Amino acid sequence: MLTDIISVYEKSRVDIYSVAAIVYFIVFLILLKVRSIKLAKNWFVPIFALYFGLLFATLFFIFLNGTDSSYYLLKKSAWILILEAFNPLKSNGKVMYGGYFGAIFGLWLADFIFKRKLLPAFFDIAAISTSMLYSIWRLGCLLNGCCFGSPNKFFGISFPKGTNAFYHLKRTEFIVGNSTVPLLPTQLISSMGNFAIFLFLLILFCKNKTKYPYFYFFAQMFLYGLGRFTVEFFRIDPREFWGILSMSQWISLVLIAASLVFFIKNRKEITESFKNSSRN
Repeated sequence: MLTDIISVYEKSRVDIYSVAAIVYFIVFLILLKVRSIKLAKNWFVPIFALYFGLLFATLFFIFLNGTDSSYYLLKKSAWILILEAFNPLKSNGKVMYGGYFGAIFGLWLADFIFKRKLLPAFFDIAAISTSMLYSIWRLGCLLNGCCFGSPNKFFGISFPKGTNAFYHLKRTEFIVGNSTVPLLPTQLISSMGNFAIFLFLLILFCKNKTKYPYFYFFAQMFLYGLGRFTVEFFRIDPREFWGILSMSQWISLVLIAASLVFFIKNRKEITESFKNSSRN
């Protein structure tokens, strides 16, 4: 059934990534409202995050995505690819961690240029919105057949001809007829994990469980990093590896460590903020 849905998607080419960006924008604005931050003066902030997120995600893909980037670089020069990356509507490959760092830069830039002095709030709101964006984005990865998992006959799904999974595995024993053997849907696992992170942080945020600066930002960083580090072990798609771990796993370890430092260093203040919230 899911294989048939993927086949229909390959023919219709509905841009689910655009849907993810629109939902990110809407959720960001709603959460600004929840925090009583004026929309008229800050509605453009998520646009900065989205633009630089897409830009950095594309640049990461060009230079740090293993055989995928090598394939594209053979077709076009690096300078042409870089110039095309500045057009957010251009359909190029993306690396999610590139988008992660690009969005952070975009938020900082918007706050700096327009002197809003709301960076902690922007970062916290973006963390929740990003979890929703990643959840939808990974559904696009599932339908495109990229970021695929290892063979698994019990929980796997087959990707039809025309998907990235079929293209990358076409000269291997993992192709049977016009589709791949059942592959673990790591994209769907990631999507569900990100949605769970979104719901968890959203509930805390809307119930005002804590307003400690950057709490949601580092909480999302820790949870996403942990999930991404784990899921990477079950993927077999082309990626950049640095030694025994993938690039994404090394970045995940850095983010996990950074978030732990934040929580340990500020544990007393964070605990107090939760206690104050429960008293109100």
